[in-house]
Amino acid sequence: MKRFLFRLESILDIRKRAEEEIKKELAKKNGEIIAARRRHEGMCRALDSFFAEEKEHRLRVLDLMALRLSVSYHQQLKSDAEEALRAVQRLGKERDAIRQRLAQARKETRVLEILKEKRLSEWKKEYKSEEQKFVDDVSQKGYIRRMRTVSRTDA
Repeated sequence: MKRFLFRLESILDIRKRAEEEIKKELAKKNGEIIAARRRHEGMCRALDSFFAEEKEHRLRVLDLMALRLSVSYHQQLKSDAEEALRAVQRLGKERDAIRQRLAQARKETRVLEILKEKRLSEWKKEYKSEEQKFVDDVSQKGYIRRMRTVSRTDA
């Protein structure tokens, strides 16, 4: 009997490679999210430390120009922190879209894998059936030979 051959194997391989590419893209996006979160956390820490320093500085010296610059710097830090947070949120949405693509690719791959498993089990069933027929045929021929030799020796 012929070896098992799944004719859609090349398509299955292509879909598996596409799925792997999407997984790599998802990992890259997760890395970008981690970096953006770190940037945001750094901005928040810088803002907190600025508040502490500025509080101490204002208690010692009251300079209008320094106050104006500190307010300007505070606004810049705050806007940078908000931008970093928006970047994290945007990257999160992009990651969710990639996850959906990965789920769809996984479904498509799984459909072909299930089809392959089904065809393989059918092939195995047919193979076992043919093998059993062969064994039965050999057994039957052996029995007939033994009966002929027994009947010849009796006669």
